Amino acid sequence: MKCWANYLTASSLSGALSGFLYTLLLFVVFSWLPYILKMIFMIVLVGLYILHDFKILNLKVPQRKWQIPASWVNGPPVRNMWVWGSILGAGIFTYLPFMTFYILYIYIGLFKDPTVGLLFGFLYGFSRAMPTILFSLRKELDVTKVRSLYKNKSGFYKSINGIASTLFLIYLVMELTMSLK
Repeated sequence: MKCWANYLTASSLSGALSGFLYTLLLFVVFSWLPYILKMIFMIVLVGLYILHDFKILNLKVPQRKWQIPASWVNGPPVRNMWVWGSILGAGIFTYLPFMTFYILYIYIGLFKDPTVGLLFGFLYGFSRAMPTILFSLRKELDVTKVRSLYKNKSGFYKSINGIASTLFLIYLVMELTMSLK
């Protein structure tokens, strides 16, 4: 339980700090741009990645295929959980298969207060840690089965992500329309 608590805490705090810093940077750098230009940029970006998710267009998703070196987590379990949680909670150091992570931070940085980025980052870090904790509760769970399940369903997950992005695009268009009235 102590390891789980440390892992969850480290991941959540790392996510919160990272979310705040990412969105603060965008907020400061692009605050001078008119709302309409930022909104058009967001609509185009989300639209392009919807096409990517539905395999109509092939775009790059910013990726780091880096993994935490084993030597970083070969110490006491509590320290290991802090290292592991801090890196995974931040979100940008390891593999992320979908663009929505970046799109939401860009949206928050362009249109919201950076404290919203802090809250989103906290939730992201928390949600990134929970599956690991839940999987560890099931000792009979075979990790290779989980990996193969994900690989077999990757098209399904991409479609679900595309649907979520489509709903977000509808929201953006509605927000733009309301602002023009």
